[in-house]
Amino acid sequence: MERTENSGHPHSIRTYKLRGARITPAQEGAIERLGERFILKVDNGAIDTRSLFPNAKKRVLEIGSGMGEATAQMAQADPDTGVIAIEVHKPGVGSLLWRIEKMGLQNLRIVHGDVKELLPATFLDESFDEIRIYFPDPWQKLRHHKRRLLQGEFIPLLARKLDFNGKLHIATDWQPYAERIAGEFAKVPEFVGGKVERPTNRPLTRFEEQGLSKEHQVTDFFYYKR
Repeated sequence: MERTENSGHPHSIRTYKLRGARITPAQEGAIERLGERFILKVDNGAIDTRSLFPNAKKRVLEIGSGMGEATAQMAQADPDTGVIAIEVHKPGVGSLLWRIEKMGLQNLRIVHGDVKELLPATFLDESFDEIRIYFPDPWQKLRHHKRRLLQGEFIPLLARKLDFNGKLHIATDWQPYAERIAGEFAKVPEFVGGKVERPTNRPLTRFEEQGLSKEHQVTDFFYYKR
């Protein structure tokens, strides 16, 4: 994977793979019908999540919502929580919008783009009570480890966006990446926490089932902002 076109950007190394899957008519249709309402514009200054979800008891950011299966299920199960999902792939955005429509969700919004480019300025600091990162690309080959999301300056950035005592929930099915994540977070004084048992509120998705069928060990982490 090569650098993005804006190679001078400090977060320009891609942490995601460009997928070849085409957007389906159902996904494209969902974007046309619902995009204006549910996709947040990111060129009008920082998003104030408290104004966006004024009545929410909790505000959550999900980074990399994929096809939106777990995102939609968790939003439906907790309607008093306002959820913002960042997803870089257009088919994933369309799929999540389709689920929003099908399930009648009102507490979910989407940001379409690369989280490493968007997160620094798109949201005010201390905007979220929880950040979820489920199954980020493990970039298994050694030469690709620099593309892993959960390392370096990105971790203190996550802390900035969390409110005091805010929770960061991570799940991965690649054990070497889990070990690396634990090591990276041990270097960051803004966070305290570690491995936990799989939380019952995180749905078991088809993606996770596929990993389990290959005997992948799934590791969940909870880290809390000091």
